[in-house]
Amino acid sequence: MTEAPLTDRWMATVRAGAQIVQAAERLLSDTYGLCVSAFEIMDVMDREGDWLRAGELSARVSRSQPQVSRLLAQMVDAGYAERRPCATDRRGFDVRLTPAGRGIFAESTATVEELLGELSGTAPEVRGLLAAPAAPGAGGRSPDDPHGEGPGAAK
Repeated sequence: MTEAPLTDRWMATVRAGAQIVQAAERLLSDTYGLCVSAFEIMDVMDREGDWLRAGELSARVSRSQPQVSRLLAQMVDAGYAERRPCATDRRGFDVRLTPAGRGIFAESTATVEELLGELSGTAPEVRGLLAAPAAPGAGGRSPDDPHGEGPGAAK
């Protein structure tokens, strides 16, 4: 067995991330009829707050442009987003959340926050992934190491 601490941490992060995505996908689908991809797109649109170029949206999410276009069409059909031709580029269009889209996003975000809290309490690998970084000047302290006595702490 080779010693590969960075690879080990990366794989732990991948596994914890997959566990979160699977649980969130199930919850969002069952409760709101949303998928994680649509939730991610809504997150970017909500943070933007106003009209956003669809191409810019595609660049800011972890999905391909065709996936974003397909999901946007579904969100428009569901009444969660609206789109208009771009004023400066006839080939493009702008998008934004509708009030209904902002509402379902707010509700689903609260539900996802609860899920993440539950997963953090029951799955150590998820807790490690979601742990808040130490505040500057906190001497390397974290919620899992409140006294800053972990690896590398001054003795």
